[in-house]
Amino acid sequence: MLFKGVKAVLFDLDGTLVDTMEAFHNMVNEILKKFNFPERSFDENVKLVGKPSKIIVETIIKETGLSISSEEFSRTMFREWVYNYMPKYGKLYPDSLKVLRELKRRGYLLGVVSNTSKDELPHYLESFRIKEFFNVAISSGDVKNPKPSPEPVLKAISVLSISPFETVMVGDRLEDVEAGRLAGTRTIAVFRGIRPKYELEAAKPDFVINELSEILSILP
Repeated sequence: MLFKGVKAVLFDLDGTLVDTMEAFHNMVNEILKKFNFPERSFDENVKLVGKPSKIIVETIIKETGLSISSEEFSRTMFREWVYNYMPKYGKLYPDSLKVLRELKRRGYLLGVVSNTSKDELPHYLESFRIKEFFNVAISSGDVKNPKPSPEPVLKAISVLSISPFETVMVGDRLEDVEAGRLAGTRTIAVFRGIRPKYELEAAKPDFVINELSEILSILP
């Protein structure tokens, strides 16, 4: 089944276009080590990837018992992430560039709808050299309510001057599917093997795919 009448494709970033799981896990544990706190497990840290920066910081402080203000911890994380771990250890998934190039060639409008902060998002797009592909980029700082709220998706749609029905939201988490569904878009969930597949299926996306390149056979 092909999606017909689609004019724009919106992508989540972390876990969908870029693989930052190991980078994020290593960064969190290196910071905790500096404060003489024990490491967190990979599963614990990966559950935080894709959530708003504020929630990530507050969750780590609460779960570890760090005696540090959220502002100070946030500044530390931002500095380490943007200037060290993300550019050095993060990477595009193998088929991300192929998909972006082909969708652009086919004439689709492309956008990023991410729960990353407004300060971080430009660094992501520059570091992975994908900024040129996108007609719009919405961060958690551009809206009052980040995903799973439909607000960031609706904001991107508004900027592109199209309708929700003409839009596809693509992501690897429940929050992405729910945000797209509540906004009235078509939805595609990318299974990356980090979280159980049944969790994605429970969100009832229009498609669950195992490789990002499968999008090319769904969109004409």
